[in-house]
Amino acid sequence: MSPRRPASGPATAPETAPVPAAPPGSPAAPGPGRSPAAVLGPAGTVLAATALSLVALAGVLDGAGWVAGALLAALGTVAATAVARLVGLPALTAPLFGAGALVLVLTVVFLREPALLGFVPTPGALARAQELVRETAGVVGRRPAPYPAGPGASFTAALLAGLVALLIDVLLTVLRLPGLSALGVLAVLTVPALVLPGSVGPAGTAAAVLAALLLLAGGRHWGAVRETRTAPAPGSVPRALVVGAGVLAVTLVLPGLVPGFVSGAFPQGSGPAGQRAPGVGPLRAVGQDLRTAEQAPVLEHTGEPQLLRVLTLEDFGAPEWFPAEDGLEDGLEDFGPSPLTPVGPGAERTTAVTLREWSGRWLPLPWAPLDVEAPAGEDWSWSPRDLTVHADPAPGPGTAYEVRAVEPAPTARQLREAPAARDPALDPFRALPADTPAALREAAERRTREARTDFDRALALQEWLRSDEFVHDVDAPLAGGYDAGGMAALDTFLETRTGYSGHFAPAMAVMARQLGIPARVAVGYLPPAAEDTAFAGAQELVRVRPRDAHAWPELWFEGTGWVRFEPTPGTEDVPGYADEDPAGPEDPDATGPDGRPSADPSAPETGPASAPPTSPPTATPSTSPEPAVTGPASAEPAPAEEPAERTAAPVWLPWLLTAAGALLLVLLAALPRLLRGRRRARRLRLLEDPGADPAARVLAGWAEVEDLGADHGLGRAPAETPRAFTARLAGLLPAAAPGLQRLGADVERALYGPAGGTWVPAAGAGDVRALQVALADRPGSRRARWLPPSVLRGR
Repeated sequence: MSPRRPASGPATAPETAPVPAAPPGSPAAPGPGRSPAAVLGPAGTVLAATALSLVALAGVLDGAGWVAGALLAALGTVAATAVARLVGLPALTAPLFGAGALVLVLTVVFLREPALLGFVPTPGALARAQELVRETAGVVGRRPAPYPAGPGASFTAALLAGLVALLIDVLLTVLRLPGLSALGVLAVLTVPALVLPGSVGPAGTAAAVLAALLLLAGGRHWGAVRETRTAPAPGSVPRALVVGAGVLAVTLVLPGLVPGFVSGAFPQGSGPAGQRAPGVGPLRAVGQDLRTAEQAPVLEHTGEPQLLRVLTLEDFGAPEWFPAEDGLEDGLEDFGPSPLTPVGPGAERTTAVTLREWSGRWLPLPWAPLDVEAPAGEDWSWSPRDLTVHADPAPGPGTAYEVRAVEPAPTARQLREAPAARDPALDPFRALPADTPAALREAAERRTREARTDFDRALALQEWLRSDEFVHDVDAPLAGGYDAGGMAALDTFLETRTGYSGHFAPAMAVMARQLGIPARVAVGYLPPAAEDTAFAGAQELVRVRPRDAHAWPELWFEGTGWVRFEPTPGTEDVPGYADEDPAGPEDPDATGPDGRPSADPSAPETGPASAPPTSPPTATPSTSPEPAVTGPASAEPAPAEEPAERTAAPVWLPWLLTAAGALLLVLLAALPRLLRGRRRARRLRLLEDPGADPAARVLAGWAEVEDLGADHGLGRAPAETPRAFTARLAGLLPAAAPGLQRLGADVERALYGPAGGTWVPAAGAGDVRALQVALADRPGSRRARWLPPSVLRGR
């Protein structure tokens, strides 16, 4: 008697495989190869989702030269996996074909010259690929986004597109997890979001959301979620709401819990624990260092704690400000003062510096350096514009060098009597872009209206920024989306009047330029706190940590050169000339009423905060000040809380991230077991459902028996009938023999019995569970529970 389909219920399989056939078009459809619709539908979904996710890269890659290579890499990867499935190759081999196709496309498009016959990869082609990746890393590390779409960037974009297509394909088609397949889309969005704030943009965000929805809808339509049903399953709407809430939680809530991430859907310019992403500007990097929980020393130096200067920023026109790398002089033999960076008289000292957790290309130097002795064999260069030292590649941990420097000590009288700067070489330090906030110009004019000299104007700006009209907070700009970096951030900063040195320093420099005073921004480190000073033998050793990162403005005065100012509230390391009384004797150690060094240009307190700079009040920072590092100890007791700029991220955040990572690993390890258990529970519910079609109930229980056998290495052979299969299992598992006999009889009746009629299956869920218990005592049962092979069958 030939098998036939029951009057109602799912279609039956051939006699040698008595299981219901998957619906037409399902990825689980049997046969030597899947139907074209079952393969091309998911493949098209993967390709469309990958292409939509690439829209976000337009925010950091200039032009469209990279698009063709990226789309071709994604297309080749998806096409290869589709062909592998169409010809009926094992499921796990399709991703291997996709990876091979990606290598072929990359070789033909980008590595043809060193490849054999133009398409066979060789060691030379691999070396060229590494060179292209290094080229991309060099461009990203040296200049702000958007980056030119040269060969390196195009190759990297194509590689990323192919890998993302492969990831989405495995999650959607092989593992049948359309929700998790959206991780591929998120991976692409992470690239621009880490590099430049706002680079994802509305178009990139909308395209990514559409790609994620497409994957979810495609997974449902093409059967990548569960078996096709004739009607929606009970509880589908609540489950959909739970899934949607989970997606929102991941994209909106989780980034806010990770240090260095801004509020919103995606991280902006930094990674967890303050690890700097390529393309992050120095000002934003200061904020990352101040917020990071990891406070390992970045360097050590001998002598007393002192200000260290790393680089300067003079071009205020880019969205993210970076130091200039043109005009560098090779070698350090001719290092020394220049017309643009004169060094005045002062106490001379020699400092030995050893780099520790350092990854930058600019060397931290005491100000003002006269001579630098660095290790031979490195590619050193220096800038006559600001006396900074550059290395390419970046010097590694343990690099040691010596710096001979002086500490200039200009007086207030000297700076006040300096004539206006007229050298055309200083014009770049007065230039401002068209998008300079008008509020900065208006504030500069209003706050310096009664000042008579450039020095008095500078003091008035400094005192206003240090007044209680502003709040020092290193976290608020990150949460508000205006972390330090460019003019847009300064515009918001002036509205909120809340920020850290990465905001206060450029704000004063821009306002000084508005007044015609040459200005730039320096980035480096404040003198560390006393607890970071120790003795190594007879030598005093100072450890500089990320929490010491700082930015300050430097203004040009004829006869003196570049002069540092300190507009950040709470920073007590204020230059001495800012404390001098213009009407009385110069006293760099003068203190205000609170016993701390005063930031006033004049000692007496004679007016309100908006008074002329010759008689402003003593600044009282509105937030906890940074610990004093120079000068006499304060008579007041130390504050109970650490200052905002010196406060690291909460200690619970690293533990939270560690726990989240461990939980993710546990979930991934348990995923096969969870999927298998979910499928078993669904089948047993159908087997026990008295209202369901008898044949459908029996075939659901039989599918579970077959999968249990396959998981424990006792799978049914293609030519083995149900009766022979159950007899073999019963001989090996006597405890489960009665249930197996009932299941075998029910299957034969469902497949070969007369059509129509009402009958009740003799077997129940208890018979299947008895088989499961009997199999649990066999060797290899643990592997069968945690890595069941049947989970990939998709039935």
